Amino acid sequence: MVIYREAEKEDLAEVAVLLAESFHDYAFFEMYSPSRKERQNQFMYAIQEVSTKAFFKKHITLIGIQDNKIVSVAQLKTPDIPDISLIDYVLSGGIKLLFAGGLFNTFGLLEMLDKASSICHNLPGRIWYLNSLAVSKSCQGQGLGSKIITDCIIPYIQKRDGGLLTLITNSEQNRLFYKKNGFEEFHEMILRRKGKELGNWSYRMEIGYHM
Repeated sequence: MVIYREAEKEDLAEVAVLLAESFHDYAFFEMYSPSRKERQNQFMYAIQEVSTKAFFKKHITLIGIQDNKIVSVAQLKTPDIPDISLIDYVLSGGIKLLFAGGLFNTFGLLEMLDKASSICHNLPGRIWYLNSLAVSKSCQGQGLGSKIITDCIIPYIQKRDGGLLTLITNSEQNRLFYKKNGFEEFHEMILRRKGKELGNWSYRMEIGYHM
C-alpha cells in the first residue's frame, strides 16, 4: 500500500536521489550535460538537489511511501505563487550547479527550462503546473506513476478549489503515459541547442473543486 503526503525537509535528500536516478538518461538534461561521464553524474545530482530545495521552499512536493521508502514524487507548482527565480536557486545552493556543470551549461539549462514551460505558465485562469513526476527505478512498471496522479495529485487539487493542471514532457513514452491518464496535448514545439533538436509537448487536465 502506498501512503501519500506532503514532503518534509527531512525527505528532501531522498527525493533528490530519486529524481536524479529517474531523470539520469532524460534527453532534456543530456542536452546540457558536460562531456565527461563523471561530470554528467555530478551535474545531474546537483540539478535535482538544488531544484528540490528551491521548489520545496515555494511550492508543494508530494511523495508516495511504500515499505518506509519514497517510491514516487510529484512537484506541484501552485497557482498565484511566482515561479522559482535565479535568486531561489542561489539560496538553495546554486553554486553547486556552477561547479558541476559550468556557467554555460547551468544558465543555458535554466533558460531552456523557462522556455519549455512558458506556454503552460502563460495560460489564463487558475493554473497548477506539474514540474516533475517520477517513480523510483526499482518500482517502475508497477503503475505507481498513474497511481500518484489519480490517488494523490488530482484529489489534492480538487480539495484546493480545482483548476487546470498542466505539464510538459520531452519523451514519446511519456506522451503515451499522460494521454492514457486523461491529459490533453495542446501544444508542440522544438527545442534546439548545438545542432540538437528535441520535441517539447504541453499537456493539460481540467480538475473541478471537490470536498
